[in-house]
Amino acid sequence: MQEYRFHALPELGAIRFSGPDAATFLQGQLTADLRRLEPGRSTLAAWCSPQGRAIALMHVAPTPDGFVAVLPRELCGPVAARLSRFVMRSKVKVEDISAGLDVAGVSGRESGSFERCDGVTALRLTVERDLLLARGERLREVLKGVPQAGDGAWDLSCVQLGEPEVYAATSESWVPQMLNLDLLGAVSFQKGCYPGQEIVARTQHLGRIKRRLFRYRVTGGTLPQAGAALLLGSDKVAEVVRSASCDGRQELLAVVNLDAAGAGLTDASGALTCSPEPVPYGVPEAG
Repeated sequence: MQEYRFHALPELGAIRFSGPDAATFLQGQLTADLRRLEPGRSTLAAWCSPQGRAIALMHVAPTPDGFVAVLPRELCGPVAARLSRFVMRSKVKVEDISAGLDVAGVSGRESGSFERCDGVTALRLTVERDLLLARGERLREVLKGVPQAGDGAWDLSCVQLGEPEVYAATSESWVPQMLNLDLLGAVSFQKGCYPGQEIVARTQHLGRIKRRLFRYRVTGGTLPQAGAALLLGSDKVAEVVRSASCDGRQELLAVVNLDAAGAGLTDASGALTCSPEPVPYGVPEAG
């Protein structure tokens, strides 16, 4: 086991779902099946528009009074407000709790133990990765003595694991399969209905997946931001999903036309080169 490190993640915030109907409400809104979640575990899920486009992605975990969802801080307020419109008569409260909340990632740890820390909400992502949420000085107290990873290390690890993200600039740009969410266990095709479910299911079962998420190493130029176009020759064939830079290494994830998969790509300036790199799960060459 490598030495574990913490990653300050001020760009992340959280939404809390509380009340006796929280589970039923979220089960009817998100792409993942929350009934399979165990305490201390989390799942990646998308909340989609009626057109099946991902409004936001979130890591969701159960709490004693409901659920917590971690997503980009810039989306927490708008998503909480929009979700609140669907509460109707359900006994559930949807709150953006980002104000005053600190979020950190911890990597390199084999077994989760942070869920036993008072005042800390821990979301287990993988065997060696956790997200921690706490207020005030509590997170710094818990992580005292833990070395901090370099800037960008967490985002780079997410890119290398093939984990997408949706930001304000790219909200409602892609259906879940374009982001490989079906390959990451973030979409259930057996659960009940949720917004956009009919389109997501039809896309899966009719084999109309013509774009997928791929990873690239970047050299030259300026690291492109989410939503930027990537070209094959003079043709736009991809859009950047997320990018990261750490210790001189630059990488990105992009939604790419399948007929351009495996090719080197450039940006509009031609100064930036994107070379294909693998992700740790199989991406179908045709959908």
